[in-house]
Amino acid sequence: MIAGKVHERFSPQAAGDPSPSEPARITVFTADEAVLRALSTLLDGERFQIAGGRPPESLASFLLDRRADAVLLDLRLPVSVRTDLGLQIRNVPKRPTVPVIGICDSQMPPDARLAALEDGFWDVIELPNGSAELVAKLVTWVMLKRDVDGLRVTSLLDAETGHYTSQGIKRWLKELTALTQRANSALSCVVFSADRSPDGEKPTSDVHSEAGREFSLALHHKTRNSDVVGRLEPVKFLVLAPNTPPLGAIRLAERFTTYSLSRLVAGNLPVTFSAGVAGVEGRNGQVQACPELLLNAANRALNQARTAGAAQVAAAWGNV
Repeated sequence: MIAGKVHERFSPQAAGDPSPSEPARITVFTADEAVLRALSTLLDGERFQIAGGRPPESLASFLLDRRADAVLLDLRLPVSVRTDLGLQIRNVPKRPTVPVIGICDSQMPPDARLAALEDGFWDVIELPNGSAELVAKLVTWVMLKRDVDGLRVTSLLDAETGHYTSQGIKRWLKELTALTQRANSALSCVVFSADRSPDGEKPTSDVHSEAGREFSLALHHKTRNSDVVGRLEPVKFLVLAPNTPPLGAIRLAERFTTYSLSRLVAGNLPVTFSAGVAGVEGRNGQVQACPELLLNAANRALNQARTAGAAQVAAAWGNV
């Protein structure tokens, strides 16, 4: 369905990466409030920002999300829980570049520490005896993690999906816009993003990861060879369709939003996706196309679609 046409312009919002001077975001998974208080005292507020809680249902998804600069996990857990967490870390597609450090006391046997290291923990540190060691290692590991984040930001290809990154797809948008102007042809821009879950709640990181993988594969298999696909955010994608007028792009968008709805009904996709469409087409040799304004219009149309409901399409077209 077409939820409406919009012509307002706004700057696309991008998630900012922490600067090297910002406090390191340390997540502590523990059920012991005393441990959390001790770590909050140890890791001062100027260099570290502490957040605590119980381990998430999917530790692997939390690590892939990369919002934390390091994770401290209390290993004084029941053996079954500790074993499950170890299996989750082992199941991460690649060794986590988010530092995962186990913390323990003097009663933890050496074979249990070794098992944690084999599972993928970067280190196991005994507290309080290893407090100074923990601080020193965290400083180094956070620097390493942020260096990796910097490389990911400047990369043109997304390592997880194989699509272009935000930077890579925007380069393509600039080039295709210039070609469209020279050839007096059409170019459409379609932005997809996950809707809220059916119960109205914001999707969890696990739901985001599952939805992002599923929808990414659909875009990979069902777009044309001439289309260029990029991943702007974990569950936000951009498709550039050269030589495609806006009406054709609407049909493309509806094909994928309908697909997401059918997969939700079948229980194979946890959320639906809506789409915003913007495009330009040659008229009498004049195509007023600007990459930033084209993307802004598509983003604004996407907001309109998501407001209208689930699996909706909204469009803004003409000389943008």
